[in-house]
Amino acid sequence: MRRQRVLQAEKPPLRFQSHPSSDTERSHIQKGELFLECAKRNGKTVFTRSHCSYPWYFFQPLYLDHTGCATTFLTNPSGGLAGGDTCSLIATLERDSHVLFTTPSATKVYRTLEKPAVQSIDLNVEGNAICEWIPEPTIPFAGASFEQTITVRLETGASLILWDALAAGRIVRGERWQFSSFANRIRILLPDGRFLEERYRLSPDHDNPCLPFSQAWNYMGSFFIVNDQAPRSTWERVKKDMTTVIESHTGEILGGVSEPSVPGLAVKVLTRSAPDFNAMLERLWQAARMGLLNETIPVLRRY
Repeated sequence: MRRQRVLQAEKPPLRFQSHPSSDTERSHIQKGELFLECAKRNGKTVFTRSHCSYPWYFFQPLYLDHTGCATTFLTNPSGGLAGGDTCSLIATLERDSHVLFTTPSATKVYRTLEKPAVQSIDLNVEGNAICEWIPEPTIPFAGASFEQTITVRLETGASLILWDALAAGRIVRGERWQFSSFANRIRILLPDGRFLEERYRLSPDHDNPCLPFSQAWNYMGSFFIVNDQAPRSTWERVKKDMTTVIESHTGEILGGVSEPSVPGLAVKVLTRSAPDFNAMLERLWQAARMGLLNETIPVLRRY
């Protein structure tokens, strides 16, 4: 595996402090906003305009391969989200640009007593641009309440590779499916009016014998790949590759690949262990990138 040297963008110094376990332990509510406009210049994607407010920060673009793709790490130096916090991201990818959004660590959601923590992601992807959304999982602590909305608007020829992941809790502490509620909505909109939507609300009830709560599934992920101009042969080939990946881990992974109402593929997976979960993401992402972009996945170094 090749090694990449990663340079971190300058950011304000941080003071180390213990993380709150609930919304009552923090003196103020956080309302973070992040705006990004991205464009292709001289063969590389750059950020032409940007603005962020605490607790959102982002690293300046890293270029991890020959494609000119701008990789940025979205960070929350406060340690996590508590009740009443709201974080929003609005990003526009101009024509022919290519951005990979990721995070250096999981998004933690602390125990919530009143209002939920809320996060909204709004991605606007212009013609022939490529957007990859590959964050680390969200970890809701016991008693946490979290609401997330991800909206992606794709213009003609735009490509999307999107991964959204949830951990059952702080697994190493024996904390599984003990959060209060987790509401998630993902919408992918095409210019002709077609759309893909995944929506669910989880309120763990251990008297209800349904998956994933009744078995030892600790991680849940959704993977979407969409492009309205790709030929059907592309989806057939990628679907076959992804199905092979899932079926090769029978017993360790529960999952499947489907064809949604938009040109693309949708994958849902459950795993018991973090290594299996990470390996599954890597192999699905590799299949998607090779099939749609004819490129291998970059090497991400997280700190």
